Amino acid sequence: MKILLILALIFGVVLGQDRPKIALVLSGGGARGGAHVGVLKVLEENKIPVDIIVGTSMGSFVGGLYASGRSADDIEQMLVSSDWKNYIRTDFDRADTPMRVKEVEYIYQGRLGLGIDSKNSIVLPTGVLKRQPLLLKFMAETQHAQNIIDFDDLAIPFRAVATNIANGDPVVLKSGSLAKAIYASSSIPGGLQPINIDGIDLVDGGVSDNLPVQLAKDMGADIIIAVDVSENFDEKIDVNSYFVVLGQMVNILMRKNANESILKLSDKDILLTPDLTDFSGLDADKYASIIQKGADVTRNAYDSKLKHLSISNADYEEYKKKYRVLKEFSAPIIDAIEIDNPTYISNESILRRIKIKVGDRLDENVLRANLMHIYNMTIFDSVEYTLKKVEGKNILVITTTPSWNNHGEMRFAIGVEDDFKGHSSYSLKAGYTMFGLNSYGGEWKNDIEIGRRQRAYTEIFQPLDTMQRYYLRPSLVYDNVIEFVPYGSGTVELETKRYGTSLGIGAHVTTDYEFEVGAGAFKDSLEVSIVSGSYAKYQARPIYASFLVDNLDNLNFPNTGLKSMLKWTKEMKELGSDYEHEKIYFDIEKPITFNSHNITTYLQFGTTYNNNNDKSTLNLNDKFILGGLFNMSAYKPYSIVGNHMALGVVKYRYQLKDGGFFGTLDAPLYTGFSLEIGDAWDDGIHRNINDLKKSVSVYVAADTFLGPFYLAYASSEDGENSFYLYLGEKF
Repeated sequence: MKILLILALIFGVVLGQDRPKIALVLSGGGARGGAHVGVLKVLEENKIPVDIIVGTSMGSFVGGLYASGRSADDIEQMLVSSDWKNYIRTDFDRADTPMRVKEVEYIYQGRLGLGIDSKNSIVLPTGVLKRQPLLLKFMAETQHAQNIIDFDDLAIPFRAVATNIANGDPVVLKSGSLAKAIYASSSIPGGLQPINIDGIDLVDGGVSDNLPVQLAKDMGADIIIAVDVSENFDEKIDVNSYFVVLGQMVNILMRKNANESILKLSDKDILLTPDLTDFSGLDADKYASIIQKGADVTRNAYDSKLKHLSISNADYEEYKKKYRVLKEFSAPIIDAIEIDNPTYISNESILRRIKIKVGDRLDENVLRANLMHIYNMTIFDSVEYTLKKVEGKNILVITTTPSWNNHGEMRFAIGVEDDFKGHSSYSLKAGYTMFGLNSYGGEWKNDIEIGRRQRAYTEIFQPLDTMQRYYLRPSLVYDNVIEFVPYGSGTVELETKRYGTSLGIGAHVTTDYEFEVGAGAFKDSLEVSIVSGSYAKYQARPIYASFLVDNLDNLNFPNTGLKSMLKWTKEMKELGSDYEHEKIYFDIEKPITFNSHNITTYLQFGTTYNNNNDKSTLNLNDKFILGGLFNMSAYKPYSIVGNHMALGVVKYRYQLKDGGFFGTLDAPLYTGFSLEIGDAWDDGIHRNINDLKKSVSVYVAADTFLGPFYLAYASSEDGENSFYLYLGEKF
């Protein structure tokens, strides 16, 4: 009898512990992985416990957050409210890049370029999309669990799957930084930059194991709930772009290995496949609908497949106490800051950009903003932080890795313009910039251009302090430009040449503002085509002061920000110049955007005063020139010339196609119109607003990797009209 009682007690204990261990297996699928959140919401509603979570790609993101203690509702709110274009992007945040970097765009408006690495080898970027913004986003979302190293110590034991790019093998991530594990599992090859963990370069786990069923079994799962959001590949694919090929390749790999994993599911396991036919992996703006699809498939499967997994209210409350605890991280007081920086920029330059100081309590929101600002200097591949404790002291470690083009870059640009009236121009440009001349960030910049303008230019840009606020900029230049200027009832071809040197001394107050003063010494020559042997030479000794503001988010198709320049130039015979005049130039550009609509206002004003030049000279040095697209569009390029100038432009554009996460690489399309009023005139001629010329244009445009593309038609009230086709830049 006693033996029977003991056996009964043992049997009861076994039964009490015999709730099956349930594993949730979440596949990758890009934004389609939002459906995992809907699945989790319904599991919570029906009190179905989860004991293990394994995930790949987006499945690792949702699964990792849930395993760390975040609720399904919390994850849903985060996915829906985040502006993912701020985190999944092809380029740096232009508004926050140094003015020096912005000014390169004025010359090279496309995205053609190569990098030079520290071995002086020509290299290409390892991914279209930047790592830093998305990794910092993952760090922000997992901030509460940053001190948990072993993923078994999370609220729910968790594993992420990535792929070793060297051999294609799956890599199971079970410890370390949760944020980095999620990023590694999600870094689509050819899209997002890989990440190195423990000496292995890792990319998206979907390439090797998109639905890691076997991993869940190896972790001791009794029952698996597998959620497959993999995209099906298109057997009738129209191969018309890099992104189509890349997407098809990834989808094939993911779909095939997911199908192999599905075959490993047993009869007691459950497979959920949400109906995501209308959604792609890039539909991050549709998370609300995608999440609902996950909830729908789970509710529909509850009675037939899931109901037996529900537990009682009391048991679920006990489960929540053990598995649904959000372990909060307590921000420490910082006792020391270390910089681990193998780049040419000095540690002091990095440290001075960190607003967290020794003795402060760590504010990670501030710190991450500081790191993004440092990253937007464009010389780092990543800027990360970790906390370590040594002899009871909290040490903040800032680690940088050099950019793929940390030693230099080669830039290329092409420009083509045609007004369909016999005037066409082209421009081909190439440039080489050597970075890291010293720890202050000195650069040696070289440009060459052929076409309508022939130009050779070299300069040294030398910051004078670690924050790069003050600088010297000596340069040498050769310019040869052909202009078609009004002469009588027609036009005349005027060729101007200039060569010489200049020195600029400036200050970058912030990344938005630049003030510069300088002087130049040039030799000018001018030749007129209709006058045989007409040739004149001049000495130019300009001095100047300029103030530039630029925080536009996009140079050619801006949505936010402002750009403005004020420049004063003076030529004096007392300084050895053959010219005698002063010029003031001012412009301002301000975009306003609402939904797909944009209105950009552009104002330009210039005047030449104290103008005592010999009127018989042929120089254009004291002139302003209008004509051409958005520069009094109805009038031919360079057809309006005078000592004084005023121009006002209001441009409207409507976005027909969004470039998505791939930005200009996927060519956003626009249509719109412009209203323009302006003129240029000489001394002795007075203009009021009623005397100014007026023009209107309509256009279609695209923001391409070669630069802006425009096809436009313009007309004026006095009968002038022009067609335009240009690509790459405005001349």
